[in-house]
Amino acid sequence: MASKYSCIGAGFCGTVWALFEDGQAIKREDGGSDRSLANDYAMHQRILQSFTRLTDIKRRSGIHQTFPQVRVSQCHHFISPNDQWWTKNLPLFPSQYSPCNAIVSDRIRPFAEPIRKLVVDKFCNPAIQTEILTSAANSDCLIRPYLDQMEDIGILTEDMQSYARTMGEALATLHWLGEVDGNDVEFVMAPPPFHEEEPNTNTITNVLGRHTMWMLDFDLCRYLPMSDAGVQQAVTAFWRNDPFYPRPQSKLWANFREQYLMSSGQIINEYSQVDIDERLSFARDFIGLIETK
Repeated sequence: MASKYSCIGAGFCGTVWALFEDGQAIKREDGGSDRSLANDYAMHQRILQSFTRLTDIKRRSGIHQTFPQVRVSQCHHFISPNDQWWTKNLPLFPSQYSPCNAIVSDRIRPFAEPIRKLVVDKFCNPAIQTEILTSAANSDCLIRPYLDQMEDIGILTEDMQSYARTMGEALATLHWLGEVDGNDVEFVMAPPPFHEEEPNTNTITNVLGRHTMWMLDFDLCRYLPMSDAGVQQAVTAFWRNDPFYPRPQSKLWANFREQYLMSSGQIINEYSQVDIDERLSFARDFIGLIETK
């Protein structure tokens, strides 16, 4: 009998399970009734395709950049409650669990113990630090990049600027290649895959070790109309998200703003075949509405 699945994460949409640190993750639809893994899967595939196109645009245009491109884990297939996959795998879950909708994707690697300890020591109450460090959940740790807290663990300004640019490029990619609003997406810091060779310009090395930025959780993303209403939809999604993106008046806003507009221009001019001027105007309107809210 194979090892049992262990829970490595939980959210409003469901729970995430894995057998091994290096391998696949199973996201189960056992969370809120208003969440849809079918939409998560469709948007995941659409967004993966968008970043593949972004890489192609950069290659054709000879664009070289000093910050990492955000990553999205490979998403392999969608499992329904009637799928034969459950016949073999349901016994590997706790006994009270039943078949449900699920997604199989590559697992994002957790940070090693010294990095987890660094974060816990800095941000957690000393009275519970030992409890957190010894908990099973801590061994699955990813780090949410709230940029206003990065300095507290010794992240240098130039690395925080790189994070802001990575997010700006990522959001431009969602809007103008994926035509997706990015509602409630999550950004996390995590190491690159085990099989990835060094050196690699798509990673950053600092007090968190060698790592990069990942994007996940697409169940609340929606298609983005190429219209004034679509711009407002994107603005609403920006403010509804967890505070990953720099805010206007923050010291990293200029980096985020510049990269969003630069990437939007590159993408729209290279990829769009119609309404180029209108879409460029929508990108500028998006930033303008964020700054005046």
